[in-house]
Amino acid sequence: MRAVNGRFALALVATVLVASVAIAAPATDTQPDADFLFVGSFHMNNPGRDVHNTRADDVLSAKRQREIADVARLIARFKPTKIMVEADVASQAKLDQAFAASCHGKRPLTRNETEQLGFRIACDEKLNGVVAVDWNDMGPIKDEASVDWPKAIERHGQQAQRAKDDAIGKAVNDEDQRVLDTGTIGDMLVRLNSPEWLRANAQAYFRIGLYGTADDPIGANWDMLWYGRNLTIFNNIVRRTEPGDRVLVLYGAGHGNWLRQLATDSGKYRVQDTQRWLQEGAPTE
Repeated sequence: MRAVNGRFALALVATVLVASVAIAAPATDTQPDADFLFVGSFHMNNPGRDVHNTRADDVLSAKRQREIADVARLIARFKPTKIMVEADVASQAKLDQAFAASCHGKRPLTRNETEQLGFRIACDEKLNGVVAVDWNDMGPIKDEASVDWPKAIERHGQQAQRAKDDAIGKAVNDEDQRVLDTGTIGDMLVRLNSPEWLRANAQAYFRIGLYGTADDPIGANWDMLWYGRNLTIFNNIVRRTEPGDRVLVLYGAGHGNWLRQLATDSGKYRVQDTQRWLQEGAPTE
């Protein structure tokens, strides 16, 4: 009887060890099968929809066109197989028409970064076009008042905190403006994709999340909407990615934190160092 119990105990230990190994390395773990390069940009056509907006001069000027062509050349070394851009998914057909006309010299590029960088690189690399992956809706949020954090600031007397936060945001934006005014397009993109700028950007969204109260969490609601938008965009990117793809994502720089993080956490992508691809003489891999 004692021997039987001993064999049972050994078998139980072996089972536990096997289970532990399985937990440590689950069979569902995936290995990256595509490359991901995110290039965050300022909005070259000055839509003015952000809290703090950089005022871009005319990117169609001869000087800026030379700078954009130089940046496009550097990014093109990545050899993208697909270029994903900040355009609504529903606009794909219109985007395809504009790309075809521009690539064949029948239509000039507009001031939008989707065209100045996306169209330019796609045409030079002989791609069929760019891929629209944007989503900018309310999703399951039905009441816009539930995400109106400026109103929550008034409601809860948080104007002093808003003034402090605005001063921080203005300082970051002033430096953005200085770099753009005195430097090149390449200098600006290096800044917008730097760890320092991304950290400041992430902290800005953290501060928005604190507006309101525990019973009236308007700022947190807005951050949930922002995260949901980026998750939906990222899902659109994944759905258009195939094994072996080299995916270039050209987007507003404010999306950089979440889209890079999601690409890393997904396990699907080898996430590239953006600054490396924006600098002359940097290694290509």
